[in-house]
Amino acid sequence: MKIKINKEVLKEAVKKVASAADRKGNIPILSNILLAASDNTLSLYATDLDIGIATIVNCEVMEEGNTTVNAQKLMKLVSSLSVEEVECELEGNMFTVRTMGSRFSLATLPPDEFPQIKIKGENEVSIPSEEIDKAIRKVAYAASRDEVRYNLMGVYLNSNGERIDAVATDGHRLALYTMDASVSEFGVIIPRRTLGELKRLLKGTGEVKISTEGNQIFFEIDDTYLFSSVIEGEYPDYMAVIPEDNPLKAVVNKDEMLTALKEVSVIYERDDTQPVIMIFNPDRVKLVARRFDSIDAGEEAEVEIPCEYNGEEFEIVFNVKHMVEAVGSFDSDSITIAMDGPMTQVLLESSEEPQLKCVIMPMKI
Repeated sequence: MKIKINKEVLKEAVKKVASAADRKGNIPILSNILLAASDNTLSLYATDLDIGIATIVNCEVMEEGNTTVNAQKLMKLVSSLSVEEVECELEGNMFTVRTMGSRFSLATLPPDEFPQIKIKGENEVSIPSEEIDKAIRKVAYAASRDEVRYNLMGVYLNSNGERIDAVATDGHRLALYTMDASVSEFGVIIPRRTLGELKRLLKGTGEVKISTEGNQIFFEIDDTYLFSSVIEGEYPDYMAVIPEDNPLKAVVNKDEMLTALKEVSVIYERDDTQPVIMIFNPDRVKLVARRFDSIDAGEEAEVEIPCEYNGEEFEIVFNVKHMVEAVGSFDSDSITIAMDGPMTQVLLESSEEPQLKCVIMPMKI
């Protein structure tokens, strides 16, 4: 194996895949990147068996071949070089990187020890990257972090043949974002880590091709491929949670509501899981935060903002962090808060953004 390649191209390629390599080192080959040179391209692969990334870049191939090199060492090496082009060659069991006047040799492991991986599945569908990026941003915050509810620790992608729903819930709140797409029916729960890698790889791309096979999901982004195991388990019937006819409706300016929530939560310092009381009247809503703990008992913050509300005075309590994240997920100018009773689920939606719905359970104090 012997190639010449632009250093920046090599660095970006290694950076893309290195995060999928195993950093624990329990299985040494999983800490390595597989490098395969042929047909004037270099293919790079990394996986820890839960998640994997592959990418293909152009280079001058003087001798075809493949090898594996430790991901972190290779990343540090190519990041440290200040040249335009490098020459890489497999010499015995050493991977040698040469520049003008410099030579670096890294240990390798046999490529046949690297696991066989698949980078594409079945029933492929193409979705604009902006839609995928938006879906992740607008729902992932609601996914559970409680390992007891393992099936909720990710985003559920569910297709009914005409649309794909991206859903996340922790049992106290739910976020749903709908994308139009004609594709075979499927339902997979994507782990949080996979979503983070996908969001990182989406930058500057036009279309994302999504496919599934067995317990795997595959994303193709230009010449880069992300593949991952999905979370096993049944996902709850999320549509049953979304209220359809809550009679009490308040329309507020999204930015004014978000600012008010952040202002009253200041008294909670670092603890943003405390309650915020909302008191709705026909032309305004008052937000109240109070400290009840022994040290700072009596501290209080109140902020009023305008609203259009169709009922008599109504008081309800929310986890302030849940409201901040739900309100902040909207890009529209105004949102509608649809309520029923003080302890029944509340729906946040916007006519400007009909594909997004957020559901929050009130708190009791």
